[in-house]
Amino acid sequence: MKNACIVLRNCKDGLASLDFACVADAFLSGGYPFSEIRILSSEDEEGFSEAVSGLRSEAENLAVVAERASLVRVGDFLAGLVKAPFAQRTLSGAGIFGEGDFSLFLLSADGGESGAEYVRGVCVPFLERKYGVRFDRMVVRAMGADGETVKKLLADAKRMSGDRLTYNDRRSHADDVIEIVYDSSVPKMLTDDVLRLLTEGLGDSVYALDDTPIEKRLVQLLKLRGKKISVAESFTGGGVARRIVSVPGASEVYFEGLNTYDERAKIKRLGVSEYTLKTVGPVSDETAYEMAAGLIASGDCDISIATTGLAGPKSDRTELPVGLCYLAVGLREKVYVYRYRFEGSRREITETAINYALFLAYRQLKNL
Repeated sequence: MKNACIVLRNCKDGLASLDFACVADAFLSGGYPFSEIRILSSEDEEGFSEAVSGLRSEAENLAVVAERASLVRVGDFLAGLVKAPFAQRTLSGAGIFGEGDFSLFLLSADGGESGAEYVRGVCVPFLERKYGVRFDRMVVRAMGADGETVKKLLADAKRMSGDRLTYNDRRSHADDVIEIVYDSSVPKMLTDDVLRLLTEGLGDSVYALDDTPIEKRLVQLLKLRGKKISVAESFTGGGVARRIVSVPGASEVYFEGLNTYDERAKIKRLGVSEYTLKTVGPVSDETAYEMAAGLIASGDCDISIATTGLAGPKSDRTELPVGLCYLAVGLREKVYVYRYRFEGSRREITETAINYALFLAYRQLKNL
């Protein structure tokens, strides 16, 4: 079975404006990965017609992804080209053509997660009925695992399972989301062996055996333990707090977040020692410790997170290396401080630090 995809884009817009990854990942999660993806100009009707005709003879399933504003126009063009009616069609223009063994899906490129939901809720069930096969999936999420270790583990898993399982590793800012897709005929013993291989190989970096992001796992655990959390941030600029409050129901466990960017704010709001800042500087083990300890000392939270570091693009007057950061997790009994040196752009360093901070808090809370 071959599944292909055509993406129609406005050539006047940059490639970054294309937003079909959610749609492609949703097909993959459902057990129908694309073996070929073509990106064409939305103005080139002749090229589009040739691509559809060619892929129609090669593929059993073809997804056409276009901008929402042009879905109706593209759909009408396809109806004349394929000479088959829509099996299903929405008011916005998205829909499914069905003709014999060939299926064509018309989808929005700017639907984001809603486009993925349409694939999961409509397109994948359509394909399950078409083939009489249902695909299942396992997900392993891990933070901070070595990239080469992940590659080796996936290679070992593929040798173990052959072509009976499909693997997809999405790595973003040190956060690995490993997805394993398989049909219902695969023996449970095989999937259990693959899951054991990955979890044992990844060790303590594993934080979820489902597709739950780290901020949600942290909020869930805080609720389970009946704990409150506060956050003090410097170079992450409120990013840790933003991720926590993005979780529905976070108000039950989140007390406060302080963006103490300036040294005076660290002194005034958190009780960081002026001596500490003058002698070892704001980017230091001691400052991170005192930031986290200051939140705990307030008596308003049971666990705290503190971040301080240099995201770049250049160092400051201290001439410390860009990417150096200290992340602290405070508990009522003890404060733990972690030193890291992350690489990449300013945004990459910041986002990686945010991920690590959430993960470290989750791990410490889990070990209580």
